[in-house]
Amino acid sequence: MINTLTFRQKISLLIVAASLGIAAIAAVAVVQAKRLIETGRQGELVTAVQSAHSIVEGFRAQVQSGKLSDQQAQAAATEALRIARYGAEGKDYFYIWTLDGVAVMHPLKPEWAGQNMLGKLKDTNGADIIVDLTSGLKKSTNGQALVPTYFPRPGGTEGVPKLQFVIKVDGWNWMVGSGLYTDDLDAQVQQAVLVDMLIGLLALGAIVGLGWYTLRSVTRQIGGEPSEAQAAMREVATGNLNVRMDHVPAGSLMATLGEMIASLRQTVSQVRSATDSINTASAEIASGNQDLSARTEQAASNLEETAASMEELTSTVRQSADAARQANQLAASASAIAVRGGQVVGEVVTTMEAINHSSKKISDIISVIDGIAFQTNILALNAAVEAARAGEQGRGFAVVAGEVRNLAQRSAEAAKEIKGLIGASVDKVEAGSRLVADAGQTMSEIVGSVQRVSDIIGEITAAAGEQSDGIGQVNVAVNQLDQMTQQNAALVEESAAAAESLKDQANRLAQVIQVFRLDGEVAALTHAPVRELPLVRKPAPAKLAAARAPALTSTTPRAPLELKRPAPLPKAKVASKPAASPSLKVPASAGAEGDWESF
Repeated sequence: MINTLTFRQKISLLIVAASLGIAAIAAVAVVQAKRLIETGRQGELVTAVQSAHSIVEGFRAQVQSGKLSDQQAQAAATEALRIARYGAEGKDYFYIWTLDGVAVMHPLKPEWAGQNMLGKLKDTNGADIIVDLTSGLKKSTNGQALVPTYFPRPGGTEGVPKLQFVIKVDGWNWMVGSGLYTDDLDAQVQQAVLVDMLIGLLALGAIVGLGWYTLRSVTRQIGGEPSEAQAAMREVATGNLNVRMDHVPAGSLMATLGEMIASLRQTVSQVRSATDSINTASAEIASGNQDLSARTEQAASNLEETAASMEELTSTVRQSADAARQANQLAASASAIAVRGGQVVGEVVTTMEAINHSSKKISDIISVIDGIAFQTNILALNAAVEAARAGEQGRGFAVVAGEVRNLAQRSAEAAKEIKGLIGASVDKVEAGSRLVADAGQTMSEIVGSVQRVSDIIGEITAAAGEQSDGIGQVNVAVNQLDQMTQQNAALVEESAAAAESLKDQANRLAQVIQVFRLDGEVAALTHAPVRELPLVRKPAPAKLAAARAPALTSTTPRAPLELKRPAPLPKAKVASKPAASPSLKVPASAGAEGDWESF
């Protein structure tokens, strides 16, 4: 029921409750004040009677000590209490009665002394005062009794409350007591009630004024009923941001709440737009990372094959360098042999020239021999003629001349044949000399060519050595690039996983943001599922697929590469004043294949 009340009604109810509380406190204060006043009056009576009882006990002590007799002590005690007075005005007195109801001493009624007053002394209500006092002592465990009675004041006829207090005196069969009127306590209680009521009224006025001021101030600060602000916050809690706070005081809680809702509406709109952009971008990043991961793995495989090929090429170039070095040595040897061959050919040319010269001399000698044979033939012919002339005496000489002639003819024919042979030999020697000269020139050219070839092979050897060193460095670089590519592949896999996680987080954020409803949106959109953008996967190019063909067989087996996490990059220094971030633009589509061509 209380929950259905408005804030004003609750504050009013609180003021009423506070007023009732103050009234109850005032009533309790009145009762307590009356009790305190009565307790004070009762304490005054008890103290006075206890003092009188102490006086009587003092005389009894003298009896016990033997200084006085019972009669003397009782007479002295009676006289002492007769003249004793107490109270503010000194008019209150003490009395002594026996437990049997006989009056021992009453300062205002000396004629009662020695009389049994049982049934004779009654209050205005008809109660026997002596009987009530003795009955009270009999019921008491400490020999003291407090008895309320009604008795008229001196000179009056109307009974008023009077409180009696008596104490039993052991050994003397006495009771010492006194009485005090309590009718004046009502006036004191009334005065206390008036004071308490005045204080209560002042407190009530203060509470009412403070409550009214608090109600007015709180209502002004809130800007309306708190239930209205609570209803608005409940709508916002359900995701409805279309709540408007119109016609509320400026600077109030509800006005601030309206500003907060408007700001939250704008923020949610921006966050929703940014979430859609993040969702699209994260999907594209995830797709690109997956494509990049595939390409990186392909590149790592290609680099691994390239590293194996580079090792084989290094071995081949090293063998080529060794072969070039051996060829250089062989070329140097060939150059030396060619030089020696040139020298030999030169000597052959010289020898052939000497042979040619000797052949010419032999030809001349053969010509001389031929002339001699011709002359000998003529001489033999002449001798034959002369022998024919001589007849028989010259027949033997004719035979000798014939033989000489035959020898001369045979010598001429032999000389002619030798001359022909020598001529042919001379021609061949001349041709051989020309050929040897040509061979000498050719050998000279060969020696020069061999020297140039030796120089070129030397340069090739040096270049092959440098090429071997360079290819060795390239091999080291390719191995390092292979390791870095493997590390990049691991990083790309981690980046792909992070992109997938970012996409999932973006989808969940979009689902959370869609709980809020903005202007123009219906409540059915509150729990609408978020459309998940498809991942654009680009097929691997044919070249990359073909590149996975087996590499050249390496001379040395390669250990399998182990993917290692690269060393952390150095942290970028954050500028003290960051530049304004550009506005986030949402791409028109999820991205075509060409969008990630250079990712």
